[in-house]
Amino acid sequence: MNSVATQQKRFIKLTPSNNSTTGFSPDSSQPIIRFSVADTMAHANMKDARLNFRIRVERAAGVSVAQGDDFNVDLGVGMCGVLDQVIVSSRRYGNQLEAVHNMGRLNSAWYSSLYSPKQMQSNQNLLCRTTGKGRYNGTHGESGAGITLTDQRQLLQRKYLRSSATATGATEWNGGTGLLDCSVPIHLGLFQNEDVNLNQVGGLEISIYLAQSRALFYGVSAGNNPPTASSTYSLHDVSLTMPLLYMSAGEIQQQVQTPESMMSFMSWTSIYSVLDSTFASVAHRLALKGLLSSIHNFLPTNAINSTTFNNHALLDPGMEELTFLRDGVKNPMEKTALVADSRATTLANKASTQAEILNDYLGAYRNPRDILYSQVIPDNLNGIGATQSRASYGIGANYDPSAGAGIAVNGTISYDIRSKIQAVNSSAANWTAQSTEPFAMYSFYLARQNYMVSPQGITSV
Repeated sequence: MNSVATQQKRFIKLTPSNNSTTGFSPDSSQPIIRFSVADTMAHANMKDARLNFRIRVERAAGVSVAQGDDFNVDLGVGMCGVLDQVIVSSRRYGNQLEAVHNMGRLNSAWYSSLYSPKQMQSNQNLLCRTTGKGRYNGTHGESGAGITLTDQRQLLQRKYLRSSATATGATEWNGGTGLLDCSVPIHLGLFQNEDVNLNQVGGLEISIYLAQSRALFYGVSAGNNPPTASSTYSLHDVSLTMPLLYMSAGEIQQQVQTPESMMSFMSWTSIYSVLDSTFASVAHRLALKGLLSSIHNFLPTNAINSTTFNNHALLDPGMEELTFLRDGVKNPMEKTALVADSRATTLANKASTQAEILNDYLGAYRNPRDILYSQVIPDNLNGIGATQSRASYGIGANYDPSAGAGIAVNGTISYDIRSKIQAVNSSAANWTAQSTEPFAMYSFYLARQNYMVSPQGITSV
């Protein structure tokens, strides 16, 4: 009888290696979730991996969130906002493969860049429990003009925060009772790979650091029951699921007979900088063999970890001039005339949303021909400009749009930025002209990494 090589596909469900009977929480109990993936003879489709949990939200100790409370989460990130840092290492060799900090900012940029408002509401709702930032219909529907209690989109999002404040078990959620089920993707570079050889990489150790409650929830300080220092959340029944394609007998034999091999996957590098003057030069020293693209977004520093401001907002710092440089040479672009009106106009009154900048920013994720109309038209995005807490603004560049292999960088990538950085009135989420304040600049670089795997370990090549 002829033997036929077969492969078996299985979905695995992993519980945390540091499993907690009282749940995981950034404010008490256990703030880190760890998973250990064995170095089995299988290929893992990391793109379909999901972090599953039931979330319990408390406005105060033992007190649930009510529909009328001004207690909110970002409409685009949703429950993905619980991720703050994710570190992936090789289980066998101990090498760190990827580490991303400020994961919530990356997720915010990811969702606003890769999904139109309609997609966000339709496709992501059952995963991250998001309602989307923009209009479901380009000409009708709620536009959303702030974070007031009467904002229809916020009212809908707030329903998903109405969980039991005391339950710890697998209680079914029912809009105020039980715990809310969530199944969120992890947007690491490694997790965009559909064919990770677990035996080759030596298995995976995954550490997930939870975001602070004050960085996840927000509301107007003078509003009705906004988040406070005692507001918190906890995750229960946590698991990690992913599909595995087990190797055939022939593939196993080939794997055993090949002591040295190459592996390649993408990874993010995250860097935090500050714009502290109206003209700032920001320099990042990088050593990346295959830099594909970079994205950057902004938030006032006084808004970081503040419950009165959306920590996942993608705000425009009042960009007026922008130059990308590589080792001191302008590359790949320079934008010296971004404003369509007088520079004396305050940021809150500007009408320009810089569609050209947004196209370059979105092009760091995808082919410019695939950028959706609704992603660069602010009226469809959210009915308001890029100066509000629900904006979708950022800058970025694609360094190798044709080949997609990336460029070698062993030097400095820098940016010359002229901006208004006008002060933010957090209660109104608006800019005023009285003063300036520093803006945080969150930078993420996507690169293709190549490694040589041998019995001695993993070496970057």
